[in-house]
Amino acid sequence: MSVPTEIDFALVKIGDDGDPETFTAICGLQDATVNETVNTQDRFVRDCAKPGEVPQRRVQPTGKQTDITATGLTNADEIENVRAALGVSKNYTIEAYQRDGTDAGVLLGTFTGPFMMTSSNLNLSLDNPGSAEITLASDGAVTYTAAP
Repeated sequence: MSVPTEIDFALVKIGDDGDPETFTAICGLQDATVNETVNTQDRFVRDCAKPGEVPQRRVQPTGKQTDITATGLTNADEIENVRAALGVSKNYTIEAYQRDGTDAGVLLGTFTGPFMMTSSNLNLSLDNPGSAEITLASDGAVTYTAAP
């Protein structure tokens, strides 16, 4: 039987703009949704041999984008760092891991690229566990590299 290799958690790391660049995890964020989209433009093309027929839609790609939403626990120690990154294009890595009983887990692959943090949301609740969420919008090419 063949089963999928499931991803159990993610680490979202932000670059420091150094040379070489160092990436530091945003502690508390542990889940990520990666949405890769191709933007399109519809064109309607007539059949030259049958110009009276209703034209057929042709879809033309106009661009690619990657949006990442990362969620997890609130962490007061990260608020200043996240607020400083809001609205700024920086390099990020989103590492996908599988649990294996060790402290680190097994790295399965990494999304890497320039992103702008477009939102940061904190749920600060007295009666429920708090939560944090950030949204990253690609600001250039994003790559995915499977772990060796």
